[in-house]
Parts: sequence; structure tokens; C-alpha cells
Amino acid sequence: MRRYEKTRNGIEYTDEIVSSDGAGFVLYPTAEHTPEMVKAAIRELFNDRDVVAMKVADARDWDERYRSEIFAHPWTSPLRWFEINADDYELLRREREKGTPTEEYIKIFVLPFIAETKAANIQKYGNEILER
Repeated sequence: MRRYEKTRNGIEYTDEIVSSDGAGFVLYPTAEHTPEMVKAAIRELFNDRDVVAMKVADARDWDERYRSEIFAHPWTSPLRWFEINADDYELLRREREKGTPTEEYIKIFVLPFIAETKAANIQKYGNEILER
């Protein structure tokens, strides 16, 4: 699974190269992080790194992070993307906000529905997905 770097005050973040000028950053503060801590983390990154874009994670970013953890989990590694039930963002958000661990999500919503998810994606995208 992806490891997140942390600022000196403990706020996790991701970065991705945006251009030759630098990277885009997404900060993932939690309830324990105050607005002052977030501002300090932003200052730190601007001072220490080549920042082209900066964002504090919103609900969709947290959903995408949760979804990425599902796809990166060892239990889903033998599966193809179209066999993993992780496209229902309402379900993802509900389970993430409830605090459902990734493994629990996979046990409840992915592994029992591999065939159904595959069939739904074949119907949606066609048999070509099987050839990629």
C-alpha cells in the first residue's frame, strides 16, 4: 500500500509531479490537526519543496485515498480492476466515514461480489476489457 509522507507536525500528504516547475501536493489533515497546524504544514512544503499546486483534501480526495487502498491491498492484487467493487462512491464514502477498515470493506463488498462486478463491467464496457 502507498506510504504517505508527513510534514514535521505529522500531517500526511501526497505529491505528484505536475511540470518541470514542481509538484502538486494534497494534505490529509485529521481532526487532531488544528488550522494553525495545517497552515504550518503548507508553509513547510512551500519552503522545502517545489510546490506548483497545493490542496487540503476534501471528501472526494479522502474517498479516492480509501479507494486506492482497496485496489492496493494484497487481497485484491490477484483481481483485475473490473472485478473489484470500488466504483460506488456513495458506498465508499459511507463506509469510510463509518471507519470501516479497508480489509473489512474488501471482505464485505469485494470478495463476495467478484463475479457480479465483473459481469456488470463487461455489460458496461464490453468484452474488450477482458483482452487488456
